[in-house]
Amino acid sequence: MWLEPLSHWLVLSALLAQLPAGPAPATLSLPELIATRHPVFAIPFRVDPPADPARQPTEVQLYVSDDRGAHWQLYAKAPVAEQRFMFRAGADGEYWFVIRTLDRSGQLRPETIGAPGLRVLVDTLRPAFKLTARRVESKQVSIHWEIEESHLKPNSLSVQYRALPNGPWQQVAIDRQDPAGTATPTAGDATFALKPGEGDIQIRGEVADTAGNLGFGHAQVGANRTAGPQKAEASAAPPTPVAARRSEFPAGGEASPAAEPRGSVAININPAIGKRYVAADEQATSLPSIPGLPAGERPRMVNSRMFELDYDVDSVGPSGIGRVELWGSRDGGQTWRSYTLDTTRRGPLLVNVEEEGIYGFRVVVSNGAGLGGMTPKSGDLPDLWIGVDLTKPTARIVSAQQGVDDEAGRLIISWQADDKWLAARPVSLSFSETPAGPWLPIASGLENTGRYAWPLDNRTPQKIYLRLEVRDEAGNVGVHQTTEPATIDQSRPSVRIRDVRPVEQTGSRPVRRS
Repeated sequence: MWLEPLSHWLVLSALLAQLPAGPAPATLSLPELIATRHPVFAIPFRVDPPADPARQPTEVQLYVSDDRGAHWQLYAKAPVAEQRFMFRAGADGEYWFVIRTLDRSGQLRPETIGAPGLRVLVDTLRPAFKLTARRVESKQVSIHWEIEESHLKPNSLSVQYRALPNGPWQQVAIDRQDPAGTATPTAGDATFALKPGEGDIQIRGEVADTAGNLGFGHAQVGANRTAGPQKAEASAAPPTPVAARRSEFPAGGEASPAAEPRGSVAININPAIGKRYVAADEQATSLPSIPGLPAGERPRMVNSRMFELDYDVDSVGPSGIGRVELWGSRDGGQTWRSYTLDTTRRGPLLVNVEEEGIYGFRVVVSNGAGLGGMTPKSGDLPDLWIGVDLTKPTARIVSAQQGVDDEAGRLIISWQADDKWLAARPVSLSFSETPAGPWLPIASGLENTGRYAWPLDNRTPQKIYLRLEVRDEAGNVGVHQTTEPATIDQSRPSVRIRDVRPVEQTGSRPVRRS
C-alpha cells in the first residue's frame, strides 16, 4: 500500500511511503517530512490483493495525528475502489497519517498503529521579513534584516536595491556564514556602495520557506534620511485574479457582475489576503459594520501598512502599456487619490498606507497612445477592498479543571478571545512542562467557543502549563499562557477489605466479640 499526495490543490511527484499489509514493524523509521502551503490535498492509495482471500480488504481507513503520534483519530473511511482520500487541515501544523484496511472477517490491518506512513507539514503563513536601512556615509548604505520563520528554504534570501525613480535592480552581496553558501540567515547586515549620482534608494528583500510561501521586506533611504522598520509580506499562495477570489467569499449567493473589476485590468494581489483556505460554508456569518464598505463585501486583510499588488494587463495593443497608476479611497469611493505610479509598467505596485482601516483600490491603465486610463470619480466603487489590521486579538485562558461525570478523564480548558476580524476556527491550544516550552499541541483549528474538553492519557504530565493562540484574518496572533501550572491528578483510589469481625447484639447496642 502506498501514499502519494496528488490533487487539484497539491501535486507532489515523489512516492512518499510504502506500507506493509500486516502490522507495521516497530523499527519503521519516520518518513521524510513534506512541506506544503496547501491545506487541502488528496492521499491516493492502492491495496494489493492478499494471498489469503479471507483477508481481502473491504474498506480502507485513514487515521491522522496532529500531535506527532501521541493521539490518533479516524479521519475517513473509503471503499477500496475509491483509491484516494481528500484531507483538509483545520490549521497549520505537522500531520501524521496511517492507512489501515478492514478485511472480510472484520480484522483491521495493521492491528496496531506504529510509525506513520506519511508526514506532511501544512504551512500557509508567509515568512515575516523586517528590513531597515541607513546611510553610513555619503556613498554607502547599511541594511539590516530580521526574518521570523521556522522552516526557511536554504539559499532563498535575496536583497536588491535600485536608485529611484526607475533605476535597474542590483543585487546586494550577502555573507551567508556557511562554506557551502546554502544557509539562509534569519538576521544579518550588509553594506553596499552607491554609484555617483544615486540619491534616493529603494531596497527590497525576498525569502521563501520550505512550503513555498514568499516573504518580502522593503526599506527606502534618501540623501539625508534613514528608514525605520518597514514590513511587507508576500503571498502564502500564488496570486489569483480578483474575480476568482471574490467567488470564494460569496455574500448570500453569486457575486454581482457589477462587483467585478471593470476595464481590461485583472489585478493579482500579493499577499493573498483574507481567509485564504477556508471554504465558504466555514466563514463567519456576521461581518463588522465598516463605514464606506458595501453590505456583504469582505475585505482582504493584511497586518502591514506596506504591501504589494501584482497586476496583469489584458488586450495590450501594438502601442504597449503607457501608464499604470493605483488610485485609492478611504470612504467607499466618494473621494479618490493617487497612491502610486508604476514606472516599470510591470509591477508590483508597492503601497504604503498611513494607518489601520479599510481601503478601496482601483488600477488605472492607459496604452502607449494615451487611450483608456479613466481616473475614478466620486461614486465609483473600488475593484478591490483591503483591510489593514495591526492589532492582535485579545486572548486569555480563564480556567483549566478536570472534568467530572460524563467528562471524567478530560481537562476542561476555558478561554476568552475577541477580535473584530477573527479568522474561522482561530484557536489553538498547547501545553508544556515548563513555562519556556517546548510547547506540544493539544488541539488546533478550534472554533471560538470558549471551551475545550481535552482527553487525558497516562502520558500527560502531572503539572503542565497551557498556551492559547488566537489568529485573526490578517495573520495577527494573540497569545496567552498560564504563569502557574495546572495539576493533573489521574490517580484512582482503591479500597481493600482488611479483616472481618463478628458482632453480637446485646440490648440496643452491638458489642464486638473479643
